[in-house]
Amino acid sequence: MSRQSSLCVVKLAGELDIGQREAVAAALQLDDGDGPVLVDLGEVVYADSTVIGQLLRFRNEAEARGRRIALLIGSPQFARVLQYAGLADAFAVFDNRAAALTFLAGQRP
Repeated sequence: MSRQSSLCVVKLAGELDIGQREAVAAALQLDDGDGPVLVDLGEVVYADSTVIGQLLRFRNEAEARGRRIALLIGSPQFARVLQYAGLADAFAVFDNRAAALTFLAGQRP
């Protein structure tokens, strides 16, 4: 996790499945800040339902704290997994970092 001004960036990469559950859960912990959060999944090549469950938990926690989040997804396959799970509207999903940052700044992409 890194901070760029008030922005918190959580970056995950590689193949994320049940074997990586604890590492994903640890990475998806909110810091004490109050700014927006970019979850950078641009280098994730595979993710299963375990990751989606962790993302939902993270989103709910962020919303409860009033923090805006965006997912940056580079893999069309991963974007389809969210869509097939019926969760495409549950997240603000972007395939472009600039658009995600614009959204997190409270502006329209």
